[in-house]
Amino acid sequence: MTIKNILIIGGASGIGKEIALHFAKDGHRVAVADINKQALTQMVIDSGHHNLVPFEVDASCWESVASLANEIKKRFGFLHILVYSAGITKSVKFLDIDWATWNKTMAVNLHGLFYSIKFCQPILEQGGSIIIIGSGSAITGTGGGIHYAASKGGAFGLMRSLVTELGKNNININVVAPRVIESDMLKSLYPTEQSKQSLTKEIPIGRFGTPSDVFHAVNYLSSAKGKYVHGQILLLDGGRTYKQSL
Repeated sequence: MTIKNILIIGGASGIGKEIALHFAKDGHRVAVADINKQALTQMVIDSGHHNLVPFEVDASCWESVASLANEIKKRFGFLHILVYSAGITKSVKFLDIDWATWNKTMAVNLHGLFYSIKFCQPILEQGGSIIIIGSGSAITGTGGGIHYAASKGGAFGLMRSLVTELGKNNININVVAPRVIESDMLKSLYPTEQSKQSLTKEIPIGRFGTPSDVFHAVNYLSSAKGKYVHGQILLLDGGRTYKQSL
């Protein structure tokens, strides 16, 4: 097995954490970057993986991401895989969204993605992979609020606009778009057992997705078997988005 250098931005919790732990367990060198220093430290301690390396970063800050890329270059030399999993949301109705909420959501979910690709692409090996953790909300416009759906829709457009340029270096870029995945974000949006049960009924396969489901998609798209998949959005939703009513 080829040992890969992998950077997960937004990797100290939720889906990003699961992806990082899976890759580390498989023996790869995994840089985990997150704004939550305490969560990063605890993650490394709890995992017991010596190949899991923490980096503190504010994904919404140009200078912070630029510094992260420089540190990764010093530590690893180059990357095989970049995964952008940083994301926030706050359930707010459209007319109640203030500037701070809109701006912060865009700063983390969209601007941070741009910064990360801009500064990390030069240290990605030819034949590398970029995986963006998006959301089915960008397709449906529901879940997480209009600010969240808009930011994730922007990520779709950013990904597609990079297909030609990155393809010249044999770097494939794709979006994995989870919907209804067991996570802290899901708990905040559906806090009661009744709301969760109602939601489950909307999913044809009858269960929520798991962070492991997302990892398996990321693993495929960043593997040799998935290299010809380029500029695509892989929707992970158990069939909910396009289910038909009988």
